[in-house]
Amino acid sequence: MRRLALALAVTGVLALSGCGTAAASPGHHAGPHAGHAARVPAADPAPATAAPATTPASAGTVPASDGPAGTGRASAGREGGRTGTGSFNDADVMFLQMMIPHNRQGVELAGLAGSRSARGTVKALAAAIAATQDQEAEAMAGRLGRWGRPLEAEAHAHDAHGGLHVTGPEEAGMLRKATGAAFDVRFLNVMVAHQHNAVEMARAEIRDGRHPEVVELARRIELSRSAQIKAMLGELGS
Repeated sequence: MRRLALALAVTGVLALSGCGTAAASPGHHAGPHAGHAARVPAADPAPATAAPATTPASAGTVPASDGPAGTGRASAGREGGRTGTGSFNDADVMFLQMMIPHNRQGVELAGLAGSRSARGTVKALAAAIAATQDQEAEAMAGRLGRWGRPLEAEAHAHDAHGGLHVTGPEEAGMLRKATGAAFDVRFLNVMVAHQHNAVEMARAEIRDGRHPEVVELARRIELSRSAQIKAMLGELGS
């Protein structure tokens, strides 16, 4: 249970992510199915220092210091633009556009645990994930607005990056039908894969991004989601 406590501590860290390389096909994640917990590797995170996620409303937010909406529009071309806190590029924009739907789907899936899970620890983790990722999505949307960028990219814009890294509709549908112990096993497997995709997207942003605050937040998401994966794998093995 010490691993689960670690995950609850780090889910309060607000983070961002971008395009990754882990998806098996556009619109689907490349993670495990129920009953195969160890198929997605969990990176060993650095010691967590974030506030406990039991109070997700107090989690950090994406800094709103880029100035009014559209600040970067005039100078922003294919390679991005400038804001009050530095320049941004296409990788930063794609990063935010990818993570918003990823986070919102995570909120939806985590919200199922309240009425379907048989474990209090799973319910607590799911509630923290839902609250924090909802806050993250709102903050990411705000940043894109300040940059004068749309919340969604044009059709097929993500194809070169592996497509949108979200849980496939079949797996999501099966999760919605499960209850009790069967739900917990399926939920943990689905969320391990879902958060693994977030780690991959964060690593892509760390590698390719330019805006210092967004890159730093990508580092936080890599740590927080890696710790969640480790904890959920521990739950599956308990």
